[in-house]
Amino acid sequence: MGKLFFPKMAAGNLVRNRRFEFPYLLTGLITVAMFYNMTFLTFHEELKNMPGGATIPTIMNLGTMVVGLFAVIFLLYTNTFLMKRRHKEIGLYNILGMSKRHIAVVMLWETVYTCLITVVGGLLLGILLSKLMLLLLYKILFFSVSFGFMVSWKSVGITAVLFVAIYLVALLLNLLHVHLSKPVELLKGGSVGEKEPKTKVLLAILGVVTLGAGYYIAITTESPLEALMLFFLAVILVIIGTYFLFVAGSIFVLKALKKNKRFYYNKKHMPAVSGLLYRMKQNAVGLASIAILATGVLVMISTTVSLYAGAEETVKRNYPQDYYLSARYLQWSDEGQLLHSEDMPRETLLRAVERGAEKNGLTIKKMDFQEYLTVSYKNENGGLYCRQAGGNAADSLKGLSVMTYITQEMYRSLGGEALNLAENEIAVCPMDIRQRDFDRTEIAIEGDNYQVKTVLPEFPVRSGMEEVSTNCYGVVVADESVLARLYAQQKQVYGNAASDYTRRIAASFAGRGANGDVGEKLERDVEAYLKEAAFPQQQEPGESLVITGNTVWGARESVTAMCGALLFLGIILGLVCLFATVLIVYYKQISEGYEDRVRFQIMQKVGMSRREVKSTINSQVLLVFFLPLVVAGMHLAFAFPILEKVLHILLLSSTSLFVVCSLVTFGVFAAVYTLIYMATARTYYKIVR
Repeated sequence: MGKLFFPKMAAGNLVRNRRFEFPYLLTGLITVAMFYNMTFLTFHEELKNMPGGATIPTIMNLGTMVVGLFAVIFLLYTNTFLMKRRHKEIGLYNILGMSKRHIAVVMLWETVYTCLITVVGGLLLGILLSKLMLLLLYKILFFSVSFGFMVSWKSVGITAVLFVAIYLVALLLNLLHVHLSKPVELLKGGSVGEKEPKTKVLLAILGVVTLGAGYYIAITTESPLEALMLFFLAVILVIIGTYFLFVAGSIFVLKALKKNKRFYYNKKHMPAVSGLLYRMKQNAVGLASIAILATGVLVMISTTVSLYAGAEETVKRNYPQDYYLSARYLQWSDEGQLLHSEDMPRETLLRAVERGAEKNGLTIKKMDFQEYLTVSYKNENGGLYCRQAGGNAADSLKGLSVMTYITQEMYRSLGGEALNLAENEIAVCPMDIRQRDFDRTEIAIEGDNYQVKTVLPEFPVRSGMEEVSTNCYGVVVADESVLARLYAQQKQVYGNAASDYTRRIAASFAGRGANGDVGEKLERDVEAYLKEAAFPQQQEPGESLVITGNTVWGARESVTAMCGALLFLGIILGLVCLFATVLIVYYKQISEGYEDRVRFQIMQKVGMSRREVKSTINSQVLLVFFLPLVVAGMHLAFAFPILEKVLHILLLSSTSLFVVCSLVTFGVFAAVYTLIYMATARTYYKIVR
């Protein structure tokens, strides 16, 4: 044999098997390009320095890990499918005299070609698309685009190492498979059909249990924080349940249909049911994978679009005023212990905001002083009690309620009406709009009973805890003595972890259209004034000043950056999952087309017309193809409650917006899925004719 025999043979194999190899090469090429671009955006310095861009690298790094994990799983899965299709070819080589060592050399060259095409081509494509990806992200973030073009060699190196390793693992698995297989087994591998699978009752029961458990978690979880912690557990349970039910449950259903003589002994149903039953073992995994990938597309697109569309509403809800300022003077011992803590005087804070506004050309429209106390409680025996967290984190979040207290004097100063509360009376405002049907007449807090005199439609203070608990309430108490008692009660239980009073200035300016730069300048000027007021001469050792200033403009930039980056990531990951779905469906249709061709030719020979054969094909293909879509829609529906609560933490509280985005996403995906079906079905018909 010549030196070029094996390289030429390997190249010829790729060309002859192009119907199967080309989609595999295309998948690898696109995946490499996607991974490069995610790493490129992760390390892009300009993104880190843009307004509100602190969270963008973290989000992009998450996307990098997800795409990398997808690449490992999916490319190895696809390689396994291709290897199975080549059993007969490899067995024939062995029978004709090629040793397994020679076959290994051929496969090595095939892997080298595949690796070069996908890695080199994918990197070139990724580099060419990197500017387009950056433009898309900047467009989403409403950020001006800088000129120039750059290549991240760090990203090139990481991408090359990862994908060369993936193809090396795939090669080793293929070589191991050939080494352990007998030539006769390989030769017959493409023609041996599946035996009728046994009904695995235990596996079906496990599928129902795990899927039911995942659905139960999604439906019953109440706290947003608990939802965030349990979300991935629910996802894992649903994935396991989906695979188990497709593998075992589908066989049970098909056997039940086979036992139904009126249904089964029909020329339209018999070929479809029998064909599916005998191949369901290999069908089930593919169908479950399609269902999971479709669910991933629906969840990622619907949630990220909802967050992005609701970003401005989120900012307006959480920042009813333009600027919030608090400052606290601290004194520490030489050993680092806190000796003294004191809020800066209200007058100093007011003067600081006035000076800052004047210096930046802002006209103060409204300025309030807010004092409140936020305490978390556990619901026990119909009352609220301060309790130290115990057990696992999920258990500590169950029955959590968050109360934000202000006095009725503070309530009146912030624009509220006179309530005339007695010492044992309170006014309550549910902070979550979904809890506005509050009808309790009495609340027990640490054993003290408080009568609910009135339910308020609005509460003038937002503590920030509204996003982490659906049981979050604004409470107006009679006076400072009641507030002091509530503070002392939680201080006794929580100790150093107890909540402290929050005292801050809330200011609104005329003409709210100022940009983020004005907000940053305002914060710097106010901070400089406060430091001068706190330390007019020289700061002593152990003295410090903690200043917290937040502007609506800075919040808008941060929220826009986070939601925009998540939307970008959702689009990218959604496209990756969609592409994987297309590839699995394509391979499935092609593989089954070759397997069904002989069977349908026999059917025509024994009397079935061409129209009847096509009708049978349609019933079989439609059932197999659209079942994952139905399952994905069901998964999305059951996931809706827990997704809504997770989005609540991410600052989206509009349920109607999420409903609309979910329905539109499902509709668009179903339309795209139908187009995929029409394209792949046409290929299937051409093969079986």
